[in-house]
Amino acid sequence: MVAPALALGLTLAAAVPARSQSGVAAPPAIEPALARATFDSAWAMIDRTHFDSTFNGVDWRAVRKELRPRAAAARDVHTLRAVLTEMIGRLRQSHFYLIPAEVDETLAAVDDAADEEESPSASAGGDAEATRADSAGEPAEGEAGMEVRVVDGRFVVARMLRGGAAEAAGVRTGWTVEAVGRSETAPVLAALRSLQGKADPRSLESRALQALLPALSGPAGSAVKVSFLDGSGRRVARRLLLRPSPGARTRYGNLPELPVTLERERLRLEDGTVVGVIRFDLWMPVIARAFDEAVDELRDADGIILDLRGNPGGVGGMAMGIAGHFIDERASLGTMRTRDTELRFVVNPRRVDTRGQPVKPYAGPVAILLDPLSASTSEIFAGGMQKLGRARVFGETSAGAALPALSGRLPNGDVLMHAFASFTAPDGEPLEGKGVVPDEAAPPTRAALLAGRDPALAAATRWISQQKQGRAPAR
Repeated sequence: MVAPALALGLTLAAAVPARSQSGVAAPPAIEPALARATFDSAWAMIDRTHFDSTFNGVDWRAVRKELRPRAAAARDVHTLRAVLTEMIGRLRQSHFYLIPAEVDETLAAVDDAADEEESPSASAGGDAEATRADSAGEPAEGEAGMEVRVVDGRFVVARMLRGGAAEAAGVRTGWTVEAVGRSETAPVLAALRSLQGKADPRSLESRALQALLPALSGPAGSAVKVSFLDGSGRRVARRLLLRPSPGARTRYGNLPELPVTLERERLRLEDGTVVGVIRFDLWMPVIARAFDEAVDELRDADGIILDLRGNPGGVGGMAMGIAGHFIDERASLGTMRTRDTELRFVVNPRRVDTRGQPVKPYAGPVAILLDPLSASTSEIFAGGMQKLGRARVFGETSAGAALPALSGRLPNGDVLMHAFASFTAPDGEPLEGKGVVPDEAAPPTRAALLAGRDPALAAATRWISQQKQGRAPAR
């Protein structure tokens, strides 16, 4: 979390994949004075703001004494960043990481092998809309239109974006991603398996996806060739013409521009139960109005599902307002503590709708869907709602990365994300490291995805149906 509480660790870490430098231009040089100033600035930011005066048991001054000479000796930015990454890694906590100054370029880049695929602008029948440049003369950001997760040790397509590039190319949920361009995914998965038992599987999944996802993005209109295994075990190749990212684009502080999407739908079950589903991928103010409108539209539903899977967080203060749509009292979702202050995340009950008409917060059943990529503000909200007995959680245990963080610009232009506070749930338990454990585990399986089923969504809709009939626990 960046003041007033932003957390995007999983998203922004994924924007800076580790890539081989072979065959690539030498890393930019850096003057010794600038390298020293950058290191000193990063160390001092953490020294001034870390919420724990013991620095999680680390002798922070000794770390400076040890690593500063190596930073001063760095002659290129990659070497300097390696030293900075080692420094913040000593803390062994989430929300400490670097965002390189050239992250916008990284976000817009495609995998080296995929770059060699033919662009639709050079082929007959190219999608004119997809290749249109923005007002600055540069192509808009594009994406593959599919969400990938690690399921049963494989990269599996878990969700399709309606109207996206993958759907247009005939990709289906449950297909496994075998290669992007000429780069096979097997080495990444092998590395993942080698670390099993040595690290938190939630962190491993995040790291594996960090290695894959940048290759599936790039300028809108560019093409990425992806090889899949379909439901029958056949290897099939699809050429994805990347389409502009849907939703609004927004910036926050020193962070790069990010796309933010909110979707809502109304499901009618076979027994007549009506379920509203709201899904959004970042906690950013730009979606606040859309969320309010979604709740207004779904007030008559028998239950509402908030799908926070893959949502890495955002502006933490939004959790109080969103919770106010479902809680009719000024309860606390939890407490944020810095070295010197304490802030309770108090629910702000909603008393009027988007038309200015008096309403009461939605009183029907509320379900929340989580997975290992649900982090920070998503965990603060879900954990608080769960502990207060206002929502039942389905899916998988969340990331356990719930530290409020700030962003600071370093002298070399990089941005340092650094935690400045701890956070505990309403019962005083920390979420960091533990995450939010679902009331009902419903992990995805490839078989279910191939059959077009979503286990977590199915479990949540089943619970809401049972609630309507009085046959299920309140949460």
